[in-house]
Amino acid sequence: MKQSHLHPASHCPLLVLSRADGRSSVAAAAYAARTRMVDERTGLIYNYKNVTGLIAEGLVGWSGSAEELWNSAEMAETRSNARVARELRPALPAELPLDQQRRLVHGMACWLRDRFGVASHYCIHGPKFHDTEQGKKLWRKKSSPLSDSETFDELFDPDVTNKNFHVHLRFTVRVVDRDTGAFGIKTRELDDKKWGSACVVAIREEWEKRVNAALAKVGSSARIDLRSYEDLAAAGDAPSGLKAQRHSGPKRSAIERKQMAELRRKSLDDVSDLGAAEIARIGQNFENERLWTAWEQARALDRAKAREDGTSARIAAEREAARRDELQRLSEAADIDVQREDAVEKPSSRQVSKQNGEDSDLAVAHGMGRKLDAYVVAIRDLASGRAAREFADEFDEVIDPETYELPSAEEPPRIMKPVKRTVTGPRQRVR
Repeated sequence: MKQSHLHPASHCPLLVLSRADGRSSVAAAAYAARTRMVDERTGLIYNYKNVTGLIAEGLVGWSGSAEELWNSAEMAETRSNARVARELRPALPAELPLDQQRRLVHGMACWLRDRFGVASHYCIHGPKFHDTEQGKKLWRKKSSPLSDSETFDELFDPDVTNKNFHVHLRFTVRVVDRDTGAFGIKTRELDDKKWGSACVVAIREEWEKRVNAALAKVGSSARIDLRSYEDLAAAGDAPSGLKAQRHSGPKRSAIERKQMAELRRKSLDDVSDLGAAEIARIGQNFENERLWTAWEQARALDRAKAREDGTSARIAAEREAARRDELQRLSEAADIDVQREDAVEKPSSRQVSKQNGEDSDLAVAHGMGRKLDAYVVAIRDLASGRAAREFADEFDEVIDPETYELPSAEEPPRIMKPVKRTVTGPRQRVR
């Protein structure tokens, strides 16, 4: 069942690091990795070793260090306003243990490598502590929470932290050769006006699918949803009229929560220490909450009425019948394909030289084409809903993302070249 209020981890922006904005991929990597790096292009040194909060770090599609990766990325660009990196900065559900969070992020980095051919560098950050000094003492005790996660239960305590687990998944703007590490062409499909938005949607949907599958595996009923308010309302999963709010960050969000608690006891006109923009933003938050509450109440009344008049039972029976019909259709299609394969494998089917004007090879190819078409239609029908994507077959198999490699393509058969023969006698024409 989809929850009305969105999961707090339903946040997955895709950012671009550009020199036109004064950004450096080396500086961003040093901050995310909480380490010291030297930008060889500018000679600047970035040192963030005293900053805490790093939980896990990893590289995908690159055999060297993170510093070498981003210096190579900087050297590959020559323009003063070039884009040097892209960064996916999604929130991580606090329902997932730390090691599950790392596996989830690593798997997403592998998908980016296989989909776009890029190299990735990810850094998982822990939440902020309400008491800064308490957080500093805790981070000094352990160098890595993954080595002894039992002592880091405070990270998941809402009374101690804001539970803002998130990741900086930064990847290159160029294709990187896995074997040599050479930077190739740019991934123009992400910049294209026609296909760029579709690629961003595909990345966000892939992340949503993987997060929800990970939540299901740990037994959590929570799910994230990265659709816009308009799409949610059109699908009947949210009220109409919701307004998107600017991402404020953990500190600003905490301040706004306190302000909203104070404003619930007062009128907006009684608050003189807030600016017009802040009053407008907090007022919109109130309006969103009002819309959610009214929508939930109306939906609860509709469901109660449906249970009383038997509408819900009828809808459930119709959906179950449709599901059984779909399974029966797929089963019959599979049986027909098996029978067709058995017929093709029989020697007698190869002996027939002509079948309705087609030779045997064309008939076999036509049959296999119809088989593939049937499977494509069935898969397209099953994958049309969002619920079907949450139970994709690729998550049924447990794999280790650290060691998993895509199956290599089979070596193509060798083509025997014809051997020229020298004819000594008189040539004879063959009819």
